[in-house]
Amino acid sequence: MFYDNDKKIYDMKKISKIVVFLFLTVFTFEGCSNLLDVDSNRLVFPDGYQMNAANDTLYSMFGIFSQMEKLADSYVLLGELRGDLMNVTPTSNLFLKEINNYDISEKNPYANNIRDYYSVINNCNYVIHNIDTSVVKGGVKVMYKEYAACKAIRAWTYMQIALNYGSAIYYEKPILTVQDAENIQKIAPMTLTELAPVLINDINPWKDTPTPTMGGIYSQNLNNSFFPIRFLLGDLYLWIGQYENAANEYRDLMFKNNYIVSSSTADYREVTNIAFTGSSTIFYFDALYNEDVTNIAATNQYGYKFTLDSLTINHMIAPSAVSITNWQNQMYYYSNKLDTLGDLRLYSSVSALQKYVTMNGNSTTTKYGNANITLTSTNYLLKYLVINEELTTNKTNKQIKPYRVPLLYLRYAEAVNRIGKPNLAMAVLKNGLSRLTMNNKKIIPQHELSTPTPNYMDFSDLRFDTNIGIRMRGCGRVNQDTTYYIIPKSDALQDSVLYVENLIQQELALETAFLGNRFQDLMRIAIRRDDNAYLANLVSAKYGENKEAIKAKLMDRTKWYLTK
Repeated sequence: MFYDNDKKIYDMKKISKIVVFLFLTVFTFEGCSNLLDVDSNRLVFPDGYQMNAANDTLYSMFGIFSQMEKLADSYVLLGELRGDLMNVTPTSNLFLKEINNYDISEKNPYANNIRDYYSVINNCNYVIHNIDTSVVKGGVKVMYKEYAACKAIRAWTYMQIALNYGSAIYYEKPILTVQDAENIQKIAPMTLTELAPVLINDINPWKDTPTPTMGGIYSQNLNNSFFPIRFLLGDLYLWIGQYENAANEYRDLMFKNNYIVSSSTADYREVTNIAFTGSSTIFYFDALYNEDVTNIAATNQYGYKFTLDSLTINHMIAPSAVSITNWQNQMYYYSNKLDTLGDLRLYSSVSALQKYVTMNGNSTTTKYGNANITLTSTNYLLKYLVINEELTTNKTNKQIKPYRVPLLYLRYAEAVNRIGKPNLAMAVLKNGLSRLTMNNKKIIPQHELSTPTPNYMDFSDLRFDTNIGIRMRGCGRVNQDTTYYIIPKSDALQDSVLYVENLIQQELALETAFLGNRFQDLMRIAIRRDDNAYLANLVSAKYGENKEAIKAKLMDRTKWYLTK
């Protein structure tokens, strides 16, 4: 864990004159231990510490993780409260209401914490600058994994700064002296459009480097604490409009990591004699470890504070009426003779029960969302209570999940749709990407196929055979629906592209609600269309009397970014 001097490394308006004292915190599987010894029992200064052993980088990665956990609450609250799916309540604190109303004070801990982002970057810079990548063990250069992982974490963090604050100061060497800080202060900030090519060039050479193997603490799998470089590349390409590059990176990550949307995990309604029985099977998708791509772990120990679960239990954040209506108004399709309204993913996302407690030892309590969810019931964000189970043990680890497998497929759909292949994108939502899908001309028409098959369209491998459409996870057999969930016929390709892009946006709301991505997803589509009203209309829909005031505010794109 690297600390700043009196926690003043980064001023909110500029990088101030500081000297960074770099410490390392050694974590064991029980928790926090003593600091590494070099010249002092407590402090590790740059001149006395060289990273030339595997354990050195292990300790350094834990140090970076300890800084990353400071971003967990902010990532979700800034990404969701500024969107249309999460809302405040009468019991919300002032800072949450500020975010929700786009009227943020300088003391808001969730928004005015750019220092924490740069702390992550400075830690990554230190490791990258000092790690000895020439160390060989068993014929393998053992430090490359950590080196590449630090570059990936740094790239993601820079992307978050640029997206939240409008620009970021890019630097690659750690700040160790007052002169370093003064020099960096002179660097012109870069927007994401300017920054993305720099980040792409920095991480692209390392995209085939495996991520480190870290093991776990309690039930937290630290192997998922890293950002796959191909996912980051895909996102960066998506933001700057290089859609084929984005699609290639997303598809290659699916292939290399065996990421599929499995047919074995889909919600369904029970049917007898061509009638719904009223019983359903619900999967808690966000708790499925095999769908995790990247988690940011946190804890309430050692002076840190993770609040998403307590904010949920105390009803200080809640699902918006818009989000609930989204799920309730979806068509659930069983056959051409039987359908109904209601996306079952509602019940793994929202609950009218206050707490979620899993089976533990001799005590068992319900883990099912209340079926009686209405717009007037007191509704809770079930997702964060599912992800962070309340146990009777002393387990304290918490986590957020910025990258999951369904998001990977939806980002892929967004990219291929903009390449000009709306039917392929629709297949991600409706059918699932597999050999059968790709060979079915009724699903992927001839005019969207090419010879030879482009890499981003190659789903011929057996590993993809069990893929299903994202929408099938909550809306039944939509792959058999030829009436409702279809692309309207149009002579203009652009009409189909826009129509499917709207469906992707809606599916992101249904599948990835509350995980922290929503506002940035809406930003990206609105910027792509050069249509501020696209975001303003969707977000303002969750407000009551001040709906028009919020809409007017969001018509100004500068209001989409936080003040530094």
